[in-house]
Amino acid sequence: MNIHEYQAKQLFKDYDIPVPEGYPAFDLAEVGRIMEERFPEGKVVVKAQVQTGGRGKAGGILLADTKEEAVTAAAKLFGKTLYTKQSGPEGKLVRKLYIEKQTPHEKEYYLSLLIDNRLGKCVFIASKEGGMEIEEVAEKNPEAILRMPVELGEGINEETALAFAEKLGFADEMAEDFVALLKRMFRLFTERDCSLVEVNPMSVCDGKPICLDAKVSFDSGALFRQPLNAELRDILEENPLEAEASDEGMSYVSLGGDIGCICNGAGLGMSTMDTINYTGCKPANFLDLGGSVDDARAGKAFKLLIREKGIKGVIINIFGGIARTNLIAKGITEAITETNYQGPVVCRIEGNGDAEAHEYIANCKGNIYPASSCIEACMKMKELLKEER
Repeated sequence: MNIHEYQAKQLFKDYDIPVPEGYPAFDLAEVGRIMEERFPEGKVVVKAQVQTGGRGKAGGILLADTKEEAVTAAAKLFGKTLYTKQSGPEGKLVRKLYIEKQTPHEKEYYLSLLIDNRLGKCVFIASKEGGMEIEEVAEKNPEAILRMPVELGEGINEETALAFAEKLGFADEMAEDFVALLKRMFRLFTERDCSLVEVNPMSVCDGKPICLDAKVSFDSGALFRQPLNAELRDILEENPLEAEASDEGMSYVSLGGDIGCICNGAGLGMSTMDTINYTGCKPANFLDLGGSVDDARAGKAFKLLIREKGIKGVIINIFGGIARTNLIAKGITEAITETNYQGPVVCRIEGNGDAEAHEYIANCKGNIYPASSCIEACMKMKELLKEER
């Protein structure tokens, strides 16, 4: 779960991580009030609050030296759609702004903390080349990327952290301040169940590290024990289908292809997408029905999926261990009838209750076909789409 920069910076403040003074604004009148009350001398940065990287390149970050310039900049940004590499073709609508004090600074750095699944550890990633996309740095100059693994149960080792600081060019008091920042980031990361804490750029102001930007992502699977994290969710920033599926207890990710797929279990979903790709088609989505699935949830899943743009057909791949496949088939076939969906649907269903599930498929009046395996289902779908063309 992602949050906005202004929310991330408030978290940074809560953990004594240094950031410039700044305030969120939700309309032009509020921008005027912030300038009068907080920044009467001017000199601010007006930042669009959208959950995507590359805002600066897309025109979402503007400098203003006076109140008038700040209000003018805000008027340009409110209601603007930003198009970035991460936003997708639909872009991101600007509904909120962050008014932040301009901070004269020296060199820019990149710093982040995340989980390295391969190592099974937290890893700090840093570079002297901040203020630009870290993916570009990794591609063009991989030796500029520094890494410092941290054992979750042990925390940050002082000696290792000081050596890490030295590699970035920090020494003496500056190195100690940087290590203190790392410790606070680590505490934020672990106490709030984060999946990413990123600063790009981090810089130096008056000999002290300061975070000019802030990005925080939470582990969605831990929201049940982090009610304060859940309160920061901005559903308007999320893909509507993904948000709706999440509210229904399902996992959904849009992928931009033309073959929709419904599965029960993340591993089955991933292998189904791989098989769709293997047969030369493109998956439109990942959809895991989740645990305790019944006919109601299965029907909702199908109705949700066919709202995905560009869907030409749907593959259902279900294995019932505990899940009752007959209920899943009942929900999906009823949804096909209710929506009068005309695209091809290929079903591979095995396991608990599959005899009755196959009866539902056979009796469904939709354009639905059985398959005995995932590869057979994908090849059948490819064949059906060729016939339609």
